[in-house]
Amino acid sequence: MSNGLGMYSDHDAEEATRLISYGFRPRLRPHRDADYAALVRRYDEEPVFEQLVIKSAAGLGLRVIAVTRQAGTVLGALPGSAFETRLEHYARQARQTHQRESERILHGIAHLAIAARCFPRPEDLADDHYVGQATVSSVDGFVRHVCRELSERVAQAEENSDPVTDARELERAWRVYLRRPEAGSTGDGRVALTTTEAIVGKALRYLVDQGMLTESEDAERRGKIYRTTSRYQLQVRELAAIEAYDELLRLGASAEQHSTAALRVAGPDTLH
Repeated sequence: MSNGLGMYSDHDAEEATRLISYGFRPRLRPHRDADYAALVRRYDEEPVFEQLVIKSAAGLGLRVIAVTRQAGTVLGALPGSAFETRLEHYARQARQTHQRESERILHGIAHLAIAARCFPRPEDLADDHYVGQATVSSVDGFVRHVCRELSERVAQAEENSDPVTDARELERAWRVYLRRPEAGSTGDGRVALTTTEAIVGKALRYLVDQGMLTESEDAERRGKIYRTTSRYQLQVRELAAIEAYDELLRLGASAEQHSTAALRVAGPDTLH
């Protein structure tokens, strides 16, 4: 145990790094593992241990976003860290140099749109009991709605000879997104990986693998439905600070989101 003066024992250091390591097991939750739950409780109750965990993570190139009994250890990579996931690596299917930039834009906008679709209102993002949901088609439709809004905005600005100054990232993205077909298949019947629905599907499956979403079959739509976890909600709260996310929410506000965008559950642990 620490002595309260910032001195730590070998046991303290071992427990701090073990708590950090749980952050790399995104599907494991504290309520399913007694050791994990005890470490989370110690982090919550001992400020000195909390600081040890934060400092140890920083030394590894990681930022502690949160440690909670629902989500467990939620980590983010610091800039330049070996743990940083770059979109050029994520979108590996772009084989030609001139395609790579557009692929990064498409995959980036897919992830922004999933977050905005799952948490369409600030109060939803602030509510720990709120569970958002999305499907491939609902996210793709949401982005195309935003694309139409941006297209109309740019056309109006050009007609009035006014410069378009806000939402520059999204204005660039809608041109790339609209050039891609929604769905399609290759000559041998496989799903084409470069369609927008395939790109959205890849993003959703990635989030499932990271413990951010859960998936289940949707009999009515004959596809999968994805629901948010508390881990993802914490991540999106960080994302909400960027301008592009805020603008995406504003542009999508007129879409009929609330009919399928989210659902409420009786308790916080139902899907976490």
